[in-house]
Amino acid sequence: MNVKVEVQQSVAFKRKLHEIAALSSVVLNQAGRDTADWLRRYHVRFRQKWQGDRYMAGPRSNLFWQQVVAGWQDPVVSGKKVTITNTFGLLKWKTTGGTITPVRARMLTIPLVPDAKGLSAAEFVAEEGTPLFRVGNALMRRIGKRLEGIYALKDSVTQAPWPDAMPPDDEIKQVFTDSVRKQVRDIARQK
Repeated sequence: MNVKVEVQQSVAFKRKLHEIAALSSVVLNQAGRDTADWLRRYHVRFRQKWQGDRYMAGPRSNLFWQQVVAGWQDPVVSGKKVTITNTFGLLKWKTTGGTITPVRARMLTIPLVPDAKGLSAAEFVAEEGTPLFRVGNALMRRIGKRLEGIYALKDSVTQAPWPDAMPPDDEIKQVFTDSVRKQVRDIARQK
């Protein structure tokens, strides 16, 4: 047995379908903006958590979290897909972890004192005016009759993913979904 149903679409019905299609782009865009704003706020609140057990303040201590927050871009809506990206590459590094190897030098310089944090050895020497010399696997400076380690020298360093560098996917989805639901309720109230 075959049943055939034909639906005649009135002009009003076609107009309503067009309205809904146009609204979906607006709703998705707003939900994307709400989610990107939420991610920015998450990383502002998270700023102190980047400081692990070996954290030391240095000349550029607050730049990392600021770059994470600034890296969140406005959403891009393509059809039914919303993409929110962070352009600060080190955020991906913090979420996945991995091994760091030197790019422009033979060894990594790991700061041992706060004044060296965020500075290359050459920048440190230029700022401090004190020459560094190698002793074993460290770059040292002389202070009076005493030696002070400024950088440890390493072939590579492996870092684990940073806990909570990103909120759980379920939380992000919930923020997006809540925004869509709120907008749909608001639109329904206006009609």
